[in-house]
Amino acid sequence: MAGHSSNPTVGHEHGDHGTHEVHGTVFQRIWVPFFILLAITLVEFAIALYAPASIGKVTKSIVFLALTVVKAFYIIAYFMHLKFERVALIMVLGIPVGLIVYLIVLLLLEGDYVKNILAQFG
Repeated sequence: MAGHSSNPTVGHEHGDHGTHEVHGTVFQRIWVPFFILLAITLVEFAIALYAPASIGKVTKSIVFLALTVVKAFYIIAYFMHLKFERVALIMVLGIPVGLIVYLIVLLLLEGDYVKNILAQFG
């Protein structure tokens, strides 16, 4: 029973057969998200450099914003270890984005109101 400890650092007298599994999970946990983020970044660069002018700035901005949110999700989910904590992930990503969208809507409404007031007096 001395070699069957629940601690993974204790009892290595049976050989080095468990190290390949550890390296596989490290590769999956770090390098797979890295390559996903790299691919998204390359797509962003391709859109910025080679997209036709007929697409328009607003459409490009919406696509960039969506890709940035996807990248933020991968960074938070994998590198901050919130992938399996759905409530924390929603709170960390969803609440700030929702508040920013709310702020933008309020600023647009307020700006429109100020523009209308100035048009009455000018």
